[in-house]
Amino acid sequence: MHTTKLSEAEISMAACLLTAMGNRKRMLILDIVSKNETSVGKLAVMLGMGQSALSQQLTILKNAELVQTRRDGHTIYYRTDSEQVRMILATLYELFDIAVPSPRDGEIANEILVTG
Repeated sequence: MHTTKLSEAEISMAACLLTAMGNRKRMLILDIVSKNETSVGKLAVMLGMGQSALSQQLTILKNAELVQTRRDGHTIYYRTDSEQVRMILATLYELFDIAVPSPRDGEIANEILVTG
């Protein structure tokens, strides 16, 4: 019999989190919004996505409670307050030997991620 330190509920939560993150575009979105709150329009330009396709990806992330929104007039901004997302991204940076950008380096890092 296999024993684990994680409960069934914790395993289920981890699977949901990783499933929501298990898409290249959603990973890029999370990487961007983990550094800077970003408008939908700017995300669309940065990722080269149409509003409809981006909206589908953002809905998945929002339903998984991985991103939060703020409205300013007609503009919607996305960010992540999820410590789990930040820890997973930090682990990925470490695994792939990527320097973790500082918040002020976010714009440069985002351009590298999207175009690189």
